[in-house]
Amino acid sequence: MALTATGIGSGLDINTIVGVLVDAEKVPKEAIFNKTEDTIDAKVSAIGSLKSALSTFQDALDKLKDGDALNQRSVSTGDSNYFTASADKNAQTGSYNISVEQLAQRHKVAGAFTADASAPVGEGSLGFTVNGETFSVGVEPGDSLSAIADKINNADDNVGVTATIVTTDGGSRLVISSDTEGPASNVSVTASDTVGTGLNDMFGVGNLSEVQAAKESIIYIDGQKLQSETNEIKNAISGVTLNLTDADLNKTSVLKIELDEEAVKENVQGFVDAYNSLVGTIESISSYDSEKKKASALQGDSMIRSIESQLRNMISTRVDDGGGSVALYDIGIEADRYGKLSINSTKLDKAISEDMGSIENLFATDTTGLATRLDTLVEGYVKSGGLIDSRNNAYTNDKQRLEDQREAFSLKMEQLQARLFKQFNAMDLVVGKLNQQASGIVNGLNSLPGVIKQQG
Repeated sequence: MALTATGIGSGLDINTIVGVLVDAEKVPKEAIFNKTEDTIDAKVSAIGSLKSALSTFQDALDKLKDGDALNQRSVSTGDSNYFTASADKNAQTGSYNISVEQLAQRHKVAGAFTADASAPVGEGSLGFTVNGETFSVGVEPGDSLSAIADKINNADDNVGVTATIVTTDGGSRLVISSDTEGPASNVSVTASDTVGTGLNDMFGVGNLSEVQAAKESIIYIDGQKLQSETNEIKNAISGVTLNLTDADLNKTSVLKIELDEEAVKENVQGFVDAYNSLVGTIESISSYDSEKKKASALQGDSMIRSIESQLRNMISTRVDDGGGSVALYDIGIEADRYGKLSINSTKLDKAISEDMGSIENLFATDTTGLATRLDTLVEGYVKSGGLIDSRNNAYTNDKQRLEDQREAFSLKMEQLQARLFKQFNAMDLVVGKLNQQASGIVNGLNSLPGVIKQQG
């Protein structure tokens, strides 16, 4: 009779025995797998923190690379309602008395009035000329003023006019306006009829009227007269752009231009803070805690050592400023023994007030400026396909290999378990048969004649 339940023949707990034997081989290996996976995950997290810190540092560098952030100007116009002003780094500090006599105006012409703006106008074409450039639109028999305006405004070769319909007590008329102020952009209109005289009756000589004359803007800077085609006046004062908003010759406004020292300090501080944050991140992902005897995820990593070395070398080098050289220390930025930066405010204030050009040269000189070189260094790590992406790809491959190893080992354990069950069940069957045979022999002996059973 075959045994159908595991362990019945021998009385052994085969399920437990097999489980213990399989676990004895599986548990240590799985612990190694888990530790390896945790290590890879920690490295992925650490490299992500590094990339984030590098990108933040790069944002701070972007503000310094072109020099504008280090040579900003503050502009004041008091409570003037007559103009606004902006200044670039080329603007010299100073004060200017400005009065606006006249604003520039756009030229506007209009066709004859019509009582019904939706009625057809005529058939032919309308040509427009602005500042020596021309274009034309075709007018179909059913085109109303609105349809003509749309054709003018949507024309691909429109050279700078805008058409609108204005309705007043006299009726509706099409008004053509130059898109640019000043007499140089006067608008002229030519009407050409192919059928009838409708277009000439509305836009021809004697029917087209000027509704607004073009004008130049007129201002006085410290009593000196300046005329301009537009209300935006650039570089009348070097590095300054004026945008005129109103005119009154009897009102004088004071324009003041000064170096924006606080903005310069803020951007230098932003550089120092971002650099220190980067150094702190590098330290946290690569240090060793001697008290806890625990290494960080990237402790001893060659890429981290390379970044640290390159950063320290760059911030300690001097930059040619045209007449000598300048370094961070010269403008009050100092490094401690841990690689962190700090600002000597007194020294920075002196550098800003006495030699702003050196600060700009230090950070923003093409190819040799510190911000430019640091940005190039950082970009090599954070760009798509850069060193950090390559490292992440390596970690992804490590993770995949680990998964493959787990899968292969799991299959191996399944096979071991099946083999052990097969062996133990075979043993159980043999033991069961032997027990049956032994029991039969004992019963046979007990039934022989002359066998006396011992009384208890």
